[in-house]
Amino acid sequence: MTQRTKRLLLMAAGAWLVLTALAVNFGPVSVGTLERRLQANAQDALDRRGYSWAQVRMDGQVATLTGAAPDEDQQQAAIAIVRASTWSGGRVAGGISRVVDEMVAETRSRGFYIRGDMISAGRVHISGGAATDAMRQEIGSFSSATFSQGSAVDLTIVPGGEEIAGWDEAVRRLLGQLARLEQGSIYLSGTSAALIGEAANPQIARSVTRALVNMPEGYEAASVVTPSGAPAEVSIAGSAGCQTVLRAARSADEDELRFDHGGVEPSPFTEVALRRMARVFQACPGEPTLRIGIGVEEGGAELAASRADRVRALMVQAGAPTERLNIVLENNQVRLLQFEVESDEG
Repeated sequence: MTQRTKRLLLMAAGAWLVLTALAVNFGPVSVGTLERRLQANAQDALDRRGYSWAQVRMDGQVATLTGAAPDEDQQQAAIAIVRASTWSGGRVAGGISRVVDEMVAETRSRGFYIRGDMISAGRVHISGGAATDAMRQEIGSFSSATFSQGSAVDLTIVPGGEEIAGWDEAVRRLLGQLARLEQGSIYLSGTSAALIGEAANPQIARSVTRALVNMPEGYEAASVVTPSGAPAEVSIAGSAGCQTVLRAARSADEDELRFDHGGVEPSPFTEVALRRMARVFQACPGEPTLRIGIGVEEGGAELAASRADRVRALMVQAGAPTERLNIVLENNQVRLLQFEVESDEG
């Protein structure tokens, strides 16, 4: 090959790279253009099928679905509609490569639901759903004033949400007591509330527990507060209270509960959540059973069974009674890990 031929080939390659960069960034197949087309197609497909309660946003070829789903069947149908809204082919053909589900069940959106997690000393992260923007702003203002290092508020406005009488006093009571702890979390859904955490001493643990006994009329709070060097102060009424404190002990985002890709070990974040749930569950009164569903995915039942064994071992090690853990494999489960307290009452 002559020098002249080499120069011509290099010039042609350089021109091709420049044209490609221009096309990707500014042409009809640019990233921005692709995102807008995929989003428009997905939203149009949802609206035509009567799923206008769902909204789509795009990040490249990854679609994220939000909104309050009337039921789980329609939630799964919305995911399928978005996946099929542009021709298949994923990254190769320029279609939607993945759908992230951030929808909430409408039954949870009635009123509002929030959780607060202490992310560092004197700072709280508030997540969940609010019925109105005024509610969101009030929660943000109170949490920022209550915690010395302020707050990070990530509350979604849930369509159709309704305010429940006494919600503001319930939120203030929960956040005010959480601020007295060294670490912990709160959870409030409708009129069911919970607080878990660690106190600097037994006096604070008892005081926090007593404060939560007198919630606004109609509200019921469960709590597990562990003081340094002393047994936990426990206030849990039946299996419903047990279920609520487990929600407080769980992840802020249930979709974050996962295993290593294709592996048996839970992610580090999931392992922390499982151990917290085990410590809380052993404090539940009576002898309820904790049913844990392990989703069967591409690795098949054998991988799911190994994951179930690992989850059981972790939770027993953290204090959960092994005879009260009912771990089952679920073929059609939406999430890899799901939890439900099965009552021993009656």
